[in-house]
Amino acid sequence: MNKSFSPSDQLYFAQKLSLLLQSGISMVEALTMMRSIEISTKRKKTYDILIKSIQQGVSLSKSIRSSRISFNSLLVTLIQNGESSGHLSEALQQAYAYLEKRNEMKKKLVTSLMYPFFIVIATIAMTLFLVLYIFPKIIPMLKSLDIQLPLITRIVQGIYYFSVSYGLWTALGCVLLVIVCQILIRKSSCVKYKLHSMVISLPFLHSYIKVYLLSSVCSMGEMLLSSGKGLPDMLFFSGESMKNAAYKKVFKEIHQESIQGVSFSISLKKYGRLFPPLLADMSALGEKTGNLAMMLGHCSRIFEQDIDNALKRFSSLIEPMLMVLMGLVVGSVALSIILPVYEITNHLTK
Repeated sequence: MNKSFSPSDQLYFAQKLSLLLQSGISMVEALTMMRSIEISTKRKKTYDILIKSIQQGVSLSKSIRSSRISFNSLLVTLIQNGESSGHLSEALQQAYAYLEKRNEMKKKLVTSLMYPFFIVIATIAMTLFLVLYIFPKIIPMLKSLDIQLPLITRIVQGIYYFSVSYGLWTALGCVLLVIVCQILIRKSSCVKYKLHSMVISLPFLHSYIKVYLLSSVCSMGEMLLSSGKGLPDMLFFSGESMKNAAYKKVFKEIHQESIQGVSFSISLKKYGRLFPPLLADMSALGEKTGNLAMMLGHCSRIFEQDIDNALKRFSSLIEPMLMVLMGLVVGSVALSIILPVYEITNHLTK
């Protein structure tokens, strides 16, 4: 699989190609211009493959698939629809808007997690510094005196001895465990399905995870249905693009039901534990009025707003909680060092 096109590169590809095609030049000329300003050698080679394939009469969507470029599946689908309808530049603009929206959502998620991640790393680093560097310096003095050490000091002392004796092996074991888990997830569809099912069932987080996953499906559904695709096609591409194995399986089942004539809203209610009631209700209304694409678009925007609000609440709640946690952890280690010194002072004064 060609990994030369990252999500940001795909954004650039869709936007620039759309603008160039709108100016009236041919596909080969547009791709040649994009290649000429490309910096990456790998992407230049990819452009060469696409240009050569298109010069031989192959469509852009088929050229991308045959060259095995790691493009977003919806982007390729919209390119194919644009080619069949004769509105490729508009389809590329739609794909650009979708990819940009998904990237913005990911950036917001990463940004909201950066501060908590920094606090956790700082807490771990400070704790390790106190336990592994400062605490060992007072151990000889503690051993030389016949005094009862405070409980917190004995706990930290046990952690220190464990880290010195088994810390490296524990770290290696954790690394091996992570590697084995990743291999199992990749190789075993059963393990992957169970893990993904657990993820969307996490307490307190399951509703937000579902909304995050389904917001992209609704946005995709709006574009595909508006571009002329039918409901079965929309469900097929939704299942193909979904990374969560539990949802992927359900969308395949809903796709089969839609081919048999079962309405989309009824299928959603059947799998109610995976789909919010709002999506089923809006879909039922869209099917009755013949505006399912519009209703899916409304759901997408509602879900995105829910995610934004959840991230804001998360940031406002997690920061003070992490500060308190950091204070408790570092303060406890500091007390484990200070209290023995106080006990020694009392012992000497007596």
